[in-house]
Amino acid sequence: MVKPLENIWIKVVALLMGLLLWFHVATEKVYKYQLVLPITDIALGERLTLVDAPPDSMTVVVSASGKQLLRQKWRERGIRVLTTQLSTGRHNVNLTTANASLAGAGSFVALYEIVSPTSMLLYVDYIAETQVKVAPDITAIPDEGFTVKRISNPDPAEVTLVGARSRVRTVTTVSTEPTELTSLRDNLTLTLPLVGPAGYQMTLIPDSVMVTIEIVAVKTRVFEDIPVVVYNAPPNKVVSTQPLALRIELTGPPEDIDLLSRDELIASVDFRRLDSNSVSPIKIDCPSNFKVKKVSVNTVRIIVQ
Repeated sequence: MVKPLENIWIKVVALLMGLLLWFHVATEKVYKYQLVLPITDIALGERLTLVDAPPDSMTVVVSASGKQLLRQKWRERGIRVLTTQLSTGRHNVNLTTANASLAGAGSFVALYEIVSPTSMLLYVDYIAETQVKVAPDITAIPDEGFTVKRISNPDPAEVTLVGARSRVRTVTTVSTEPTELTSLRDNLTLTLPLVGPAGYQMTLIPDSVMVTIEIVAVKTRVFEDIPVVVYNAPPNKVVSTQPLALRIELTGPPEDIDLLSRDELIASVDFRRLDSNSVSPIKIDCPSNFKVKKVSVNTVRIIVQ
C-alpha cells in the first residue's frame, strides 16, 4: 500500500517530468521572431572604408528553435552586410537576406527577413593615413607660491591618423582630452588620451601622448621706475601721467625672472577710459610665465597740455 506522502512525491515527480518534456518540445520547435540587432560589420573591398557611419541597427525576422532564441551571444554579434562589390563613391544599397547575414549565429539561426531599413546610403572612400600634430589642451594652476615653469611638447609631437581619405586630408592637428589640474606643487608627467576627429572609424596611432609639467617655487623681483604709456591720446596734444612711472613686483620662475629685461614690461593707460576726474586704470603687460604681484598704484591721472 502506497503511503500518502509517497503518493504526493510520485505526483510531483510526474508533474516535473511532464514540464521538462513540454519545455524540451517547446524549445526544439522552430519559431520566427522579430527583433532589433546591431549592425556590426560592413564588409568592403581591400583598402576601402566608409566616410560616414552606417545605421546602428536593423529590425529583422529570424528563424530558429526556441532554445537558440534564448541565447544571447549570436544577438550581440549582430548583422554583417556584404558590400565588397562597391567602388569609391556614394551608393544606395538595398538590404536583403542575400547581402546581409547574422555575424555569429552559424547554422542554428537563420535570417528570414529584413524589416527595416531596407536600404542604406554608403559613402565609400579609400583608406589613407597622414601625420598630424598634437596640441595639448591643459589648464595647469599651481598652488600659492608656485608657478608653472614649463609644459613640455607632447611626446610624440605627431601621430598617425588613419581613416577615409576625404576626411584625413582635411585634418592637420588633433588635441588631447581637456585636462584641468589645480594646486600643483610638484612636477608631473601625464599620459593624455587624444580626441579623434569626426568621422567613421578614424584611428589615431598612438591614441595617447605624454606631457611633462614643471612646477617651481616662485621668486619675486621688483622693477622700479617703469614709465606709463598713454594710448589713444588726442592728436596734436601733449599728455603726461601722474605719477610718471610705477613700481612693479613680479613673480615667476627663478631662472627666468632673473633674466627678464625691464623693457619687456609695459605699463599703459587708455585715454578713452578716462573718468570725469581724468583718471584711468593701469594695465600691466608682461611675458605669460610671470604674474604681477603688486603695483605701486592702480590708477593714474592724465594731464593734457
